Amino acid sequence: MINKPEPLNFKLSRVTPKWALKQRTRRWIVILFFAVPFLAGVAAGYINSLWSLLFAPFAIVPIVLLAWLIGATKARADSPDEYLDEREIAVRNVVYLEAFRVIGAVIAVGFIVTNLLPDFKLEARTILGVLFPLVLILPTCILAWTQPDPPEEA
Repeated sequence: MINKPEPLNFKLSRVTPKWALKQRTRRWIVILFFAVPFLAGVAAGYINSLWSLLFAPFAIVPIVLLAWLIGATKARADSPDEYLDEREIAVRNVVYLEAFRVIGAVIAVGFIVTNLLPDFKLEARTILGVLFPLVLILPTCILAWTQPDPPEEA
């Protein structure tokens, strides 16, 4: 029997702090994951360009938070079928369906806003700049938000 190499996203579960495994904490991490870049961008927009460099270190925060989310969910949203059992595959499929619905809603809201407000300038690169990372991270965020706490270790 040949052992498969362990994927990188499985290794993230070893660097995820134990306190990040609880559902309540995972939900806070999801909120922070989306809030930190938004708030840093808004703050940088109100400050002149030199002072906005102070917000550059905050770029690492979402990366760390995403690594914790991937580790806390044991990378089930991104794992191929051969690494999951039937229940985990079913959960992953439901998560992707929910992510598809959320992304569809975001696209619909963007379409409605641009049609109702013709003076609202929304460039294609802005749309893709929002949708691309959202498509990549949303299944993990939904899984982290919806899954119950792991069983207590004896």
